[in-house]
Amino acid sequence: MVQFNSNNYSIIIDAMGGDFAPEEIVKGSIEARAAFQVKIKLVGNKDKIKTVAAASQLNLDGIEIVPSSQEVSMNESPSEILKKKRNSSIFIGSELASRGQGKAFLSAGNTGAVMACSLFNMRRIENIIRPAIAVVIPLSDRKFVLIDAGANADCKPQYLKQFAIMGKIYSENILGIDNPRVALVNIGEEEKKGSELVVESYRLLKSYPKINFIGNIEGRELFEGAADVVVCDGFVGNVILKSVEGLANFFFGEIKQILTSGILAKLSASGLRSSFTTMKKKFDYEEYGGAQLLGLNELVIISHGSSKSRAIKNAIKVAIEGLKTNLTSKINEEINNIN
Repeated sequence: MVQFNSNNYSIIIDAMGGDFAPEEIVKGSIEARAAFQVKIKLVGNKDKIKTVAAASQLNLDGIEIVPSSQEVSMNESPSEILKKKRNSSIFIGSELASRGQGKAFLSAGNTGAVMACSLFNMRRIENIIRPAIAVVIPLSDRKFVLIDAGANADCKPQYLKQFAIMGKIYSENILGIDNPRVALVNIGEEEKKGSELVVESYRLLKSYPKINFIGNIEGRELFEGAADVVVCDGFVGNVILKSVEGLANFFFGEIKQILTSGILAKLSASGLRSSFTTMKKKFDYEEYGGAQLLGLNELVIISHGSSKSRAIKNAIKVAIEGLKTNLTSKINEEINNIN
């Protein structure tokens, strides 16, 4: 088993990315170090990191701080960041990982910038055409992997085939699902239905024997547990992901309103509080920490922009699981042994 207390397995973290940086990033990193005995490298403004640590009485002992002089806002163009902000925490963090000074890079910052800098510095696995974002979506009694969740708005059939392969490997190794069922998002189940992209992708996946391809899946079936890996282009995937987040917020908001609408409702709610807390926790993005950008030579974890310490801690756990299972090496091996 990989020994994660070794300096060879440091997790590099963008301390300046996200709505609550650097304080919540620092808190989550300290919590993860204590919980998982993992080495942490924080990249960011050293003075700001030390100031928030002192203000919140956080102990930075054992955590390395790599200074950066630039910060990236959420609305900056990835191409401009590559040109003008190579002293930013995102660029430096991904560069350190590419040089072997850490085995994974994690950021809750500008997603486009994280993808651009990671791709520039780490490069794609040989024969990977495009990297893709894999997100775990919880259901009542199981989970499924959504890929691509936003990295590639415009795709070709060969991209989706590779997404399916990477999603299958992720499902097997991270979720522990044996022979996961892989499906394409479409507007119908029929093989010849849908866009040219989906029809041709169907043909490619149907003819690939190393995947348990079950065909097309419609939107309503996603949440019935019909598939373990759901494949689509990044435009569709990001719409699905944001819709799930919005619907969950709406649903729990409605429940709260109903259960606090009167005395009887409040009395009933008191007996159900534990069950609702458990259900809400299941659908809380902070429980899953972050999504993985698959297809690069190093692990990259993209956390939600609103991540607080618990989400960062859990994102670090996601990185550790990816390292334990040699996820990148397994993707490399299968992609380069396609018949």
